[in-house]
Amino acid sequence: MESYQKIFAGDLNGGTCDLRHARVQTPSGRTLSKCLFCGAIPEIPATQKPIQTLTIYDPTGMIAAQYHSSNADIAAFCTETTLPVFVLCTAGMRCSAGTCVPMLESVVPVSRETRDAFVLAAADDLTRHLAASPDVTAEQKMQCCAMAEKALSTIRVATPAPTPPSASTPEPAPTPTATDQAVLDTAEEVILACCDENGTVTVQELVDTLHGRGIARETTLAVLTTLINDGECYQPKPNIIKRL
Repeated sequence: MESYQKIFAGDLNGGTCDLRHARVQTPSGRTLSKCLFCGAIPEIPATQKPIQTLTIYDPTGMIAAQYHSSNADIAAFCTETTLPVFVLCTAGMRCSAGTCVPMLESVVPVSRETRDAFVLAAADDLTRHLAASPDVTAEQKMQCCAMAEKALSTIRVATPAPTPPSASTPEPAPTPTATDQAVLDTAEEVILACCDENGTVTVQELVDTLHGRGIARETTLAVLTTLINDGECYQPKPNIIKRL
């Protein structure tokens, strides 16, 4: 029996369809008929169609997956789960009319820690496969490695405990002053508040709002990038920001 392969959105979406065998050939050289992926669901469309679509966002893109409304477990998830939420999904590929779409078999809410663990495991699977795949071109390997690095950059890393200073310990690098940190904290609070209040907000609106508080454009963009990498916000469309 074929196992489920861990996959990132960027690898799945860049694949080509094999309609005859209902599978996808990904840029990383993997052949998928079943897959396992993890990401965030910020909203669920309010429709009553026999086949519904859920959009799952991971650090490399989004996966538009479908499910049968008769699937009681997924239907219960859609009505009972508080959003936004991280989820772990299993799916089989459904191919027709020249396209292949993941057909969801299960959707399970997970913690941020579980999501991070999945990113680590998926990146490890991807790089191991690339190392053992001579048929994948050097350019494809570079693109896939960049995708894995992008995903890994969003993992939250625990801050190590401070170590006592010693004579051989070098001087630490300068840290932000209290004033600098206050500016960063204010920028973060305003960005999140704007997202909560308006649902979606443009990058320029955030820049203008924070400029009115005396915060430079470069600082706003840096804080916004950090929030996206930390999974607090995402971009459903270019230059549009929404909170997860």
